[in-house]
Amino acid sequence: MAEKVILGLCTSGARLKMAVAAGDEVFQASKKEFNQERVLFSLARRELARAGADLRRVSVVCAARGPGRFTGIRITLTLAASLKALSGAEVYTATNFEILALQAFECADFRKRAGTSGRNRIAVMLHAFKDEYFCQFFRAGPGLKRPRAEGGPVWLKAEELKAALAAAGDFYAVADSEQDPSIYGLLPAGSVRAPASVSKILPAYIIKAALAYGNKTLKPLYLKPAKYELGCEKRRKIRN
Repeated sequence: MAEKVILGLCTSGARLKMAVAAGDEVFQASKKEFNQERVLFSLARRELARAGADLRRVSVVCAARGPGRFTGIRITLTLAASLKALSGAEVYTATNFEILALQAFECADFRKRAGTSGRNRIAVMLHAFKDEYFCQFFRAGPGLKRPRAEGGPVWLKAEELKAALAAAGDFYAVADSEQDPSIYGLLPAGSVRAPASVSKILPAYIIKAALAYGNKTLKPLYLKPAKYELGCEKRRKIRN
């Protein structure tokens, strides 16, 4: 029986992240590219070829559904939906919060600190736009197989996020510092942060998180409407 081929994809940030899993092997790629749709298929062909496969062999697609760039999120979800429709591939999705939370949860540094006061909570931070940021908290206590969201993600100005984190008590912080190298500067003094090795989206964890959370929705997580959506909403209100 042919090995199951799994394609993992994230195009919500400045870097296109891709992983291909076949059997016990995982091939990973990260490419900084503004127009990611231009290199998506060539990169997919290359990584799938390393696994001895092509797009027709992909049986599972694991997709990061946001938050991030509006157009970027659509690239990933459109490809996932196309492979589902054309070849019957199964689709699983994860948010960038879930991916980073799982990365932190499974890293040795977090394991070493888990169980101490407040260190069973993980705060995930992502840069949104200019001085605005996303944040979501997760429970990651003993006995859990994966982090569980405490509540929904929020979109805050930098000063608002600083205040919220200062009032949150003890937690373990993980952020995408590859997207914003200064993001950990939002943390209160004395906060514990994840090491650089997991402070970015790791391509293999796109697959790992999507399968761990088992979510099949193709609904994008934008959090804040794009400008044209806000304009459409205003026009609807005017007409009504």
